[in-house]
Amino acid sequence: MKVSILSAVVLFSGMAMADVYTIDTAASRIEWKAGKKIGSFHNGDIKVKSGKVETDAKGSVKNVDVVVDMKTIANEDLKDSPDYQKKLVGHLSSDDFFKVDKHPEATFKLKSISPKTGSKDEYVVKGELTMIGKSEAVEFPAKISAEKGMLKGTATIKIERLKWGLQYGSGSVFKTLTADKIINDSFDLTLNLVAKK
Repeated sequence: MKVSILSAVVLFSGMAMADVYTIDTAASRIEWKAGKKIGSFHNGDIKVKSGKVETDAKGSVKNVDVVVDMKTIANEDLKDSPDYQKKLVGHLSSDDFFKVDKHPEATFKLKSISPKTGSKDEYVVKGELTMIGKSEAVEFPAKISAEKGMLKGTATIKIERLKWGLQYGSGSVFKTLTADKIINDSFDLTLNLVAKK
């Protein structure tokens, strides 16, 4: 997955009043990139289903919730091979990976956000990412900007998939796998989130 799961989010702590911002699901994007130990990488995206950002009276973010629609997992790099593309998306959605039928949503909830020393638009975000029914802590840097009635943020999160029980193709778990069959134990999620009043 490129929950962001998400998501993460992207919060601006310099606003002068309490407010609630709604994630613009059409303008927001979560991209994923994953690959094997040797050989190919695949990439695609997942859609944000809903979300909100709340700020307190001082303008500091006090709550963030993002919901990701796991049924929208899509692949980009295999467009010229539609049969293989369909097979890959089906496999990612299956019980070998994200068990989408049983767990159709992933969620991110903010725990804390703090300015990065020496930067006016970079933050350290800590939160809880829930996938496949399991919640784990995540921490990542995010860049955040504010415009009239709008917050924008970008971040890349390295997901250590074994924490969520995603063992398929892991050389750390299945020691007899040959190198060309081993899938990396981490994958990247790149978040581009937009929230509006």
